[in-house]
Amino acid sequence: MQAGESLTIELQPTAVCWPGGRIGARLLPRLLAALLQAHAEGGARADRPCDRAELRARLQLPELHRTQLWRAWGRLAGTPLAGLVQAQALSSGPYWLDAGCLAQLAWRVDAALAVPAPAPASAALPLLPMAYVEALARADHLLDRGALYPARACLAEAAASLPAGDTGAALAVLERQARIARRLGDWAGLQRSLRTLRARLADAGLDAPTRHAYTQRAALLDAWHCLASLGHADAALQRLAALDQRLWAADPVLQADALNLRGLARRDVALARGDAALAHAALDDLAAALRAATLAGVADALQVVSANLANTLHRLEEGGLAPPAPDALRWLLLSEAVCARRGLAPHSLLGAIFLLNMADRHALRFAQVAALAAEVGLDLAGEGFAAWAAARWAQCRPLLAQVPAEQRCAFVLLWSRHAEREGDLYTALELLGQARHHARKLRAGPRRTRYEAEIAATQARLSPP
Repeated sequence: MQAGESLTIELQPTAVCWPGGRIGARLLPRLLAALLQAHAEGGARADRPCDRAELRARLQLPELHRTQLWRAWGRLAGTPLAGLVQAQALSSGPYWLDAGCLAQLAWRVDAALAVPAPAPASAALPLLPMAYVEALARADHLLDRGALYPARACLAEAAASLPAGDTGAALAVLERQARIARRLGDWAGLQRSLRTLRARLADAGLDAPTRHAYTQRAALLDAWHCLASLGHADAALQRLAALDQRLWAADPVLQADALNLRGLARRDVALARGDAALAHAALDDLAAALRAATLAGVADALQVVSANLANTLHRLEEGGLAPPAPDALRWLLLSEAVCARRGLAPHSLLGAIFLLNMADRHALRFAQVAALAAEVGLDLAGEGFAAWAAARWAQCRPLLAQVPAEQRCAFVLLWSRHAEREGDLYTALELLGQARHHARKLRAGPRRTRYEAEIAATQARLSPP
């Protein structure tokens, strides 16, 4: 073959052929034909790879095992097609076609290998049951306001009313269930929801754009699990790097969530490594997430990102990776004001934890913080941080079980610290006992050990000899 000429590859039902060589196979020609079709539709590329479920659906196979894929792709080694198929993992994907290699090849695909086009969308889809629509609408209303357990109950009602065979309707429920599990810190529940969701994504009748969108959302939730449950910020960043960022532009809520997560993961890695450049990148991510949430008018995302931005500014300053940020407290108070105005996250303690921690670290006066809060329309009732914390705890008490155990432990521990600062040692010691109770509910691991050590050290300091 001379320079500038293309090598012709012929895909036959039982072989892959080129001048002077062939591979006898039945599955490999079909796999290559499916990837070529996906590439023609804008997929099977490095920024939009084709996962195993999509390949199985395109080939209309009941199963497509990892061993089959590993053996098929392995047969390309030592041939002119070596390097054409790229993958994160040869046996499980996702897969894409190398652009440079593909440009040097011409293709003849036997008509028998043509993948049937999906049935065109039509008005033949049945009307969704009213019980399903009503339950899902109630779940969304509650989810937007942070009432997570009631939203979960509504999703169970929606699942009970699912129309038979409607994969799209099932995916809508499963994705919301996974988001709720993530926000509750119910990591076992999240994994269950993601397993069921991925099984549904293998449905051969599901159109490729819907499959791709839900696959990306599942990958984002899996990245949250890596960071928030396992504490593996590096692994979370690797999963985020594999996401299709073109979806972000079309969905500002997804964009805000993904950038928010990437900012938090980069922050944790930066603090662990003392990397100032990565710390700056983390702040850039959170700034972009804040912009997406603000311009889209999504109040729930805005309050989450502004709180995380405030906490990240504070932590990076403490770690010596960023200069003092006088606006950090204002961003946090803005987040709390959005929650108060819109009735969002009424049973979350996360913003309060950030505020109590910031006030403790910087020895802030309550009157000073209350004055700044009043500027954004937020009323901090009480005579001090301990009294304010008591009021916040009382507000959450009716549905305290909805608050993750780690939030409860961190909040009570900080409340104890402020009671100590304000001279109420009896209350401080009593709260330490409560914090110890909540720490026992945490899964054994570094976080539980850290809380228990901090509680023991504070107890030793406060207790009389």
